[in-house]
Amino acid sequence: MDSQTSKAQLRSRIRAARADRSLIEATPGTTEAAGTVAAAAWDLIRETPVRSLLAYAALPGEPDLDPALDQFLASGGTVYLPVVTKVGEPLMFGQVTGSMASLRPQGRWGIREPARDGELLTAAQLLSPTIGLDLVFVPALGFGTDGARLGNGGGFYDRTFGPHGAEPLGSGVFGSGLPGSEPPGSAPPGSERNGSAASDSEAPGSGPRVVGVCFADELNLKGLAAEVWDLRIPEAVTDDGTHIFTA
Repeated sequence: MDSQTSKAQLRSRIRAARADRSLIEATPGTTEAAGTVAAAAWDLIRETPVRSLLAYAALPGEPDLDPALDQFLASGGTVYLPVVTKVGEPLMFGQVTGSMASLRPQGRWGIREPARDGELLTAAQLLSPTIGLDLVFVPALGFGTDGARLGNGGGFYDRTFGPHGAEPLGSGVFGSGLPGSEPPGSAPPGSERNGSAASDSEAPGSGPRVVGVCFADELNLKGLAAEVWDLRIPEAVTDDGTHIFTA
């Protein structure tokens, strides 16, 4: 099976499972996994000194970080979100100036974005010392055992932050030591983290901590055939807490 067929089948299965989860969680008295993901994300924000972060505005079925992001905004934090300016181009980024609920859907996919009348940043500007980004939440449909990300298929995150993207996470002074961010054949073992040990992504000048977001049953996807340009993530936050990937 070729990699694109593998990814298409995984996307179809995960989207169907997310639709089923949404129906189940709509039942009164049911615990919402999405809410648990937000709580885990808030715990992660609090355990790491964070002044500014990059997140995302969830689409229906995705893990919704809005409660955690609103808490962070209310505490004086700065939140940036992706902005799709053109299909086939890297993402741009805008700052949230109100609450997450104040954002309005934009474009062909109906993604909530910051108002475009404000300044938009390139990936290089977002990761610059001027912004001083501390944390990046990367949404996904799931991850392979080594942290390879399964996205929605548009290629925006790979085109922006992947090993061959506009501003690879894990390269140069602003990198975060992501496995798979180096040229093929030179990738180091996966980044490790525990409650007290600092990883390369926390070293001064090394860039923001990078954390994927998905549901726990979307981790360690079997059959995910990752390409050399696919973004790989060292850890992910889920409804079961934080998971560390190994190469």
